[in-house]
Amino acid sequence: MFKFLKNLFQNGYKQDSSQGIEQSTHKTNKNTSEMTQLPTTQTIDETTSSISFAVPVINDPTKREFDSEYKLKSDNENVIRLNQLQPKGCSKKVAEFVPVAGVTKDNREEGALKFIRGKNRSLELIKDPNNPYDKNAIKVHGHCKDEDDNDFSTFLGFVPAKNAKSLAKLEPLKATVKMMYYPVNSETIGIRMDVWSKANKRKKVEEKPYEKMKIPSNPVRRNTEGRDLEKKGYIDNAIEFYELNLKEQFDGNFPYDRLAIIYRKRKQYNEEIRVLERAISVFEDLEKSSPRSDVNPKLEKFKERLDRAKELRNK
Repeated sequence: MFKFLKNLFQNGYKQDSSQGIEQSTHKTNKNTSEMTQLPTTQTIDETTSSISFAVPVINDPTKREFDSEYKLKSDNENVIRLNQLQPKGCSKKVAEFVPVAGVTKDNREEGALKFIRGKNRSLELIKDPNNPYDKNAIKVHGHCKDEDDNDFSTFLGFVPAKNAKSLAKLEPLKATVKMMYYPVNSETIGIRMDVWSKANKRKKVEEKPYEKMKIPSNPVRRNTEGRDLEKKGYIDNAIEFYELNLKEQFDGNFPYDRLAIIYRKRKQYNEEIRVLERAISVFEDLEKSSPRSDVNPKLEKFKERLDRAKELRNK
């Protein structure tokens, strides 16, 4: 096992030489034509894996089982996705697609690789207020059953500092595995997670009938005023503001998120699907032309929500 890991680190890892708590990056390599195809007995769209265990391609969300590995047809060869149930007592997702920072530092790769190859995985977030670099620091520990079915725990890294600042004040704080990156060829090892906490109790706002209002010409003002209208109960007016931004292909996620939430609450799944398909189209174009680092995570979120909306519509 040690020789395997040593060779893997030398040939497959992109070493992170940065200091402090930083987000690791993942080099993209879409050429999978030369990668080994491994057989599987699962009923899936197709099978693809260049890692040492099979990860089935399952595009249909209804065929994905909880806590079982899968990937999408469009994923790179080293991607492993996982659906995990939200933690008990934590119904509010407070951060999505958060990387575990520092996985490639201080010889953590071996433990992280063992975690990725394990089963029954879980993440534990431990606040570290005495950290000499950041009083908001949050450690990420991974727990699983290893390949010999033994209990295994390892320190994986930290919540990135930019996320920890807002999360440190929340209690309780839990996490679920979202995506893992297996270190193969030039791809870097990595783990992404969703972070959960308790939902805030909100005072129910009585919905008011539509009123004729002047719509701002500035799209950002439409978003801010639309949010204010929602808080006051003028939902139909807010929809009108957001829909105009949708028509103009606004390049931020806010109006798409709000419309999708409103239509989901109203069980208007066809409308939600329409909004999410437009959002995906806009963000796919942005992914090709924009250097923004938030584009891909938001695009992934829209795609996942679209799968869920279609699932709800077909029930």
